[in-house]
Amino acid sequence: MSGGELARYLAARRRLVDGALRACLPPGRSRLGQAMRYSLLGGGKRLRPIVALAAAEAAGGTARAVLPFACALELIHTYSLVHDDLPAMDDDDLRRGRPTCHKVYGEGLAILVGDALLTEAFGLMASARGAPRALEAVAEVARAAGVAGMVGGQALDLAAEGTRATLATLRAIHARKTGALFRVAARTGGLVAGAAPAVLRRLTDYGEHLGLAFQIADDILDAAGGHEADGRTDQKLRKATYPAVLGATAARSHLVRARDRALAALGPLGPAAAPLEALAVHVVARTEPAAAAS
Repeated sequence: MSGGELARYLAARRRLVDGALRACLPPGRSRLGQAMRYSLLGGGKRLRPIVALAAAEAAGGTARAVLPFACALELIHTYSLVHDDLPAMDDDDLRRGRPTCHKVYGEGLAILVGDALLTEAFGLMASARGAPRALEAVAEVARAAGVAGMVGGQALDLAAEGTRATLATLRAIHARKTGALFRVAARTGGLVAGAAPAVLRRLTDYGEHLGLAFQIADDILDAAGGHEADGRTDQKLRKATYPAVLGATAARSHLVRARDRALAALGPLGPAAAPLEALAVHVVARTEPAAAAS
């Protein structure tokens, strides 16, 4: 899949996800509803739901069948961003180039926005009746989003602020804070598609290594100033990042290794996995000097 083909694929999948997200939210007449829509529909790559959709298709299923689960992952991801941006956490004023939820609607309502988005996510998955292994998928998403996954990783991240983090600490943070949702996105796509155990293992490995590659790439871009317009504060808070712990050269080596392992996991899946392969390549390519400058 060429770069242009990937761009068209991602744009089409974003439209599909965005349409489903608009439909699942409550009407925006209340201030809470408006704040939810502001946070959820204000841009974003939609990578986690796209991974779920592409994984389902790679496993022989359909994107439509996994769409409720894919959208649930984006709801969970957005709730985490709203809460991460709060003054008690990362204290960010900008998100995706515009004021964060709490700067527009206040801290109290921002907390409720996150709570509501998380609740809506599980309601959406529960409504997907008839999907193969749906209950198993819901349980896996719960683990990935909770103490064993994203929330636990955020707690480790907070504890590591301002300290000299080791590589082991860094891996533990990112495997849970970022990697868990990418991993479960790929697994959920496979589960709902009824993937055979061997295929599900490969999708799981792919999601795990893609999540690591995405986080390292984000760290590299942040260190290079590539997220200044987004208001990122990782360096200000002395957060544990791959460039900070390993240096730029070693961080890039880890990035390439994670990409290669993600690609290796997909090898036997054939042409149906082409979007997943192209996405892994793109994650690394966006850190190249020309891409970072664009």
